[in-house]
Amino acid sequence: MPFRLPGSGPRISVDNDRCELYGICAMEAPDVFDLGQDGRLRFHTRLLDETTIEQAKMAARCCPMQAVVMRGDLDG
Repeated sequence: MPFRLPGSGPRISVDNDRCELYGICAMEAPDVFDLGQDGRLRFHTRLLDETTIEQAKMAARCCPMQAVVMRGDLDG
């Protein structure tokens, strides 16, 4: 599985004004998102391999608030 160079490929962002911290993104993409015990959402903005890209796509699809956004080259 080829890895992407940091800074290249798709990126993910979260609109914190829309995010209600349901944690669905952390369930769908555990390698990308973490809902901390302090109630804050932490995530990797750069998606480095196919696993994290696919997880992030699913998280973006499942977010009820549509707060998860993917940008960049999603096809490789």
